[in-house]
Amino acid sequence: MYHEIITKIISLFLCTIIILLPNIAKSNQGRVASLSEGQVAPFTGVLFDETFAARLIAEEEHKQLECNLKINFELEKMEAKHALEMANVQATLDVLRTQHSSLVTIKDSEIKRLQELALKNPNDNANWWFGGGVVIGIITSIVIFYAAVEIQK
Repeated sequence: MYHEIITKIISLFLCTIIILLPNIAKSNQGRVASLSEGQVAPFTGVLFDETFAARLIAEEEHKQLECNLKINFELEKMEAKHALEMANVQATLDVLRTQHSSLVTIKDSEIKRLQELALKNPNDNANWWFGGGVVIGIITSIVIFYAAVEIQK
């Protein structure tokens, strides 16, 4: 993903250089003079007619427009890709939130069911505890009495 972004940035930089390069070269051209037919040129150089000069200017503008279109296309493509990734992340988040709320609902209903079950059937074994305590107390008393009798002999 980062490799693609770096590639895009480099391509945008190169397109900008390509756009500015003709302007730099154009600024170093020198002198311009208008001549009529039969007139002597004031300096040596290459003479263009108006059609050819217009064609050169149009080609430069066309290249600039083409480069701008490519830049806009790449930017829109990156924005669309980013929007798709964000939509995927949002969908995953929504699914996880739904799953989490479902699990919490199931957990709460199970806790409520178990609480109702525990309250419905209380584990009241107080009688058994009392009976067991009495029996253990009697047995302990008998063992102590038997031990005391045996020690005196």
